[in-house]
Amino acid sequence: MDKDSAKKVYPYITYEYTNAVTLNEIAKEISNASGVSEGNAYSILKDFRTLLRKDLLSGRSVNIDGLGYFYLAAKSKGTDKAEDFTANDITGLRICFRANSDIRLVASGTTRSEGLKFKDVDRINDNNSSANPNDDNQGGSAGDENDNPLG
Repeated sequence: MDKDSAKKVYPYITYEYTNAVTLNEIAKEISNASGVSEGNAYSILKDFRTLLRKDLLSGRSVNIDGLGYFYLAAKSKGTDKAEDFTANDITGLRICFRANSDIRLVASGTTRSEGLKFKDVDRINDNNSSANPNDDNQGGSAGDENDNPLG
């Protein structure tokens, strides 16, 4: 907010692939890795999704050993006094996830982040923009979620 303060740069995650991994793809990978049928893996994942929602809405957090915790967070407009707060003040719910330390990613050179690549997307886009000044989809880090800034 302070216009006189120094500007800061923050990381922005971009994805190499435009399509997210689907439940079917995960089921296929589980099937290949474990020997259970793809249909069984898919069915179990769908059941997990249903049970996760049910358990969260019943007021429980969900701890999947080796994966992490799922829990609910509420968004509200807030009130001045606790006794004035009602369920109508809640404007939204979201499912949060806290990864187990076994799979938590870190930005240092540890093995848990192996394969993670850091690139200066703005510089890549600026270089592409100067190479093709008539291309409206280049330059800056703004763009729609399907743009692939890595080319």
